[in-house]
Amino acid sequence: MNETALRLLSAIALVIAYVFMIFHSGFYYLEFYLFGLLVIFFGLRELYAFCRREDSKPFFLTGFIFSALIFTVYYLQFLGIQFNVSPPQWVYETSKQLREGFHPVAFLIFAMSVTLWILQIFKRPLDGALFSVGATILGAVYIAIPLGHFLLLLAFPFGAYYIFLVSTITFISDAGAYFGGRWFGKHSAGLKISPKKTWEGYIVGNISAVLAVLLLNYLWEKFSGMKVPVTVFESILLGFFFAILSVMGDLAESAMKRDAKIKDSSALIPGHGGLLDLADALLFTVPAMYYYFQFKGMLGFPV
Repeated sequence: MNETALRLLSAIALVIAYVFMIFHSGFYYLEFYLFGLLVIFFGLRELYAFCRREDSKPFFLTGFIFSALIFTVYYLQFLGIQFNVSPPQWVYETSKQLREGFHPVAFLIFAMSVTLWILQIFKRPLDGALFSVGATILGAVYIAIPLGHFLLLLAFPFGAYYIFLVSTITFISDAGAYFGGRWFGKHSAGLKISPKKTWEGYIVGNISAVLAVLLLNYLWEKFSGMKVPVTVFESILLGFFFAILSVMGDLAESAMKRDAKIKDSSALIPGHGGLLDLADALLFTVPAMYYYFQFKGMLGFPV
């Protein structure tokens, strides 16, 4: 089986699982939470592999524990916000405190930093200390926090649509850039990080994202019977700008791999490489989409 066919088959299987996770609430979205912990585990394993040096390496177990705690905070917040889920009273009260009482994610990042420095000072030589601690904290910021924003985005009244919107832009722009570059690519984009990328690929990816959003809106209204909460003009702008942001997410992960001298983050997903190779752009676009609609709502527009 050639690489393109393997890539497509893997993508189809992942899309089916992805859609199931969004629409199947199960027992308080518990399967979604467990899936998130798996993503954090494998994502950190790949990211920390980038960061191993002769004189330093990240603290994997500590990074995973704090990242899991951060994701759990977002999960509890999600249960309290989610309009169609009625969690037990203690869960609701905990969620309320986490949303209104103090800033638990900031606290956990601080506690993580203190814990890491204690471990570094007493358990390891000081050579590479800054790199070891910084790389470990990066894992939580780069993976756990964006993954938590996935839940916050889903908690909006039109959350399922927003997840489809950001996913459509992210994946279609990537696919459009991939095939556009293979079929039409002649002019290199001149990026040292990804020398094979072409301007034609990026242009096709951008156009594909905009057209895919318009198609998504049509299909959503046709099959759900609900009007999408964005205008046509807004859809075009979102498709255009988030396709660019998606590219930046991809390039950021490419920069990490270049620095680590690694081609793929792992071989976890056939045809795609590692988990970060597949989800790198979403780690940028999902939080950005959440804040876009959050700010839109703060300005008094319906979300």
